[in-house]
Parts: sequence; structure tokens; C-alpha cells
Amino acid sequence: MSADARGWRVALLPDALLNPPAAVSLPDVLRILESNGYGVLQLPPPGNHTLLLAVTADQVAEYSHHGYATVAIGLQGVAGDGLHWRRLAPLLRRRGVALPPRHVVRPQAEVAAEGQRLAAFLRGYDLPPEEQRRWRGERSEVSGS
Repeated sequence: MSADARGWRVALLPDALLNPPAAVSLPDVLRILESNGYGVLQLPPPGNHTLLLAVTADQVAEYSHHGYATVAIGLQGVAGDGLHWRRLAPLLRRRGVALPPRHVVRPQAEVAAEGQRLAAFLRGYDLPPEEQRRWRGERSEVSGS
């Protein structure tokens, strides 16, 4: 494994979480992802992004087919939580990819508590240990979670 701090994990994030409106108080999602070993794959803002979502589905399929744990983090109050799920889910299924577990950040919640809830979700998810060994090699650290 390389010196990359991300540990075989990637999160799909809506544009609304990376570029939230100024009036919205949110936990520092990028910091929480980084501290839990996650890289980021940004989804486009609302709108018709058929080709971009197809490319995103290809990327998620590549990650999934090479042993990466993939999650989707949405933002409550944004259409479809900002995840384009109605269009992205069928694209993932056609590529033989299980839909990633989803977590929705609640902007009306207390920021610190919401950050802790997100961190707990991220810590609680990884591939099963046998899949970790298969893809990441016998020498990788398997958390057993």
C-alpha cells in the first residue's frame, strides 16, 4: 500500500456538502472524512448530468471492483439528498455494483453532534474482512469491523 493516508475508502459527496450555502451550519465533513481514511468523489450539483453520472458510476465500479469501501453521504433538504440516486442507482446496478451505504447529514442538528454521528457511521463501515484480504492483500491491516 502506498503512503496515501486514505485507507481503501471513498465517499460520494454531493456538491451541496462541499459548497454549502453560507447560511447553513454543517460539521467539517472533509476533515471528518480525512480523519477516518476516506477519499472523496464529488457528485455534480442538481441538474441533468447524464454523462457525468455515467462516468461517476464507472469510477465507483472501478473502486468497488478493486476492494474499496464506498459510502454515499447526502445532505438533508437537498433534492435526493444531492446524491442523484434515482439516476445513479440504476447505473451502478448495471455495472454490477451494490449500492453503497448512505448517511444523510442533517443541517438543522447541532453541528458537533452531527459530526460525531457522521464519524461513527464512517468508522462503522468497511468491507468484510475476507474481502479486505482478497483485495488489499494479506499484509494490509484488517480492522475486523
